[in-house]
Amino acid sequence: MTTDVRTSLSKVAQVPPVTLATLGVSLLALPGYAWASTVLGLNAPPLVTVAVQWTVAVGVVAVAVGVEGRSLASVGFRRARRGDALALAGAAAAAMLVFAATDPLVAALGLPVRGDSGTLSTGVGLSVALVRAVTTGVVEEVLFRGYPIERLVEYAESPLLAGVVTWGAFTAAHAVAWPLGNLVQISAVAAVFTVIYLRRRSLVPVVGAHVAVWALSVLGRVYG
Repeated sequence: MTTDVRTSLSKVAQVPPVTLATLGVSLLALPGYAWASTVLGLNAPPLVTVAVQWTVAVGVVAVAVGVEGRSLASVGFRRARRGDALALAGAAAAAMLVFAATDPLVAALGLPVRGDSGTLSTGVGLSVALVRAVTTGVVEEVLFRGYPIERLVEYAESPLLAGVVTWGAFTAAHAVAWPLGNLVQISAVAAVFTVIYLRRRSLVPVVGAHVAVWALSVLGRVYG
């Protein structure tokens, strides 16, 4: 096992500079933006943050297609296949089950939490909150699942390494804005989405599930 990991890491070292730089942008740009906003005390309007998220995601896809010379499939944009709908429903149900099942544990441990949709729906109307939910679901799956997993699997030839690295990056990225209680739950859900992506190698089920979870959270907060 150790030899396999070393071999995979040595292959990662051979990643072309443009791909390595794009991996860095994909995994670090949004956490960096969130960190800078917190440190500098910036309070950007919600739609400005939405624009930043889409700009980063579109930029990564543009580099993949225009500079690396790859297809959209190399970023995870593959045509829906039989079984994707079931995978989407299963991923969404599993994510909501994780949140429900871990709530008592988080409370028992006294871990700090805040409302799961607070950052999307607080202080904004329903339409803006839903735009943010869709944006979060699409952009995060492109940046933390689609592009990095595809490149790491290609160069490291290890789905396990790709999954662990991207899961860790996704969890660490959310540590910038979420307290520990929420982070435990987000980490568990990220593991579910990572497994689903590695099995399907398509953004369809994970984007659909991610958007569904956030949209239901927003609707529950607004109407509940």
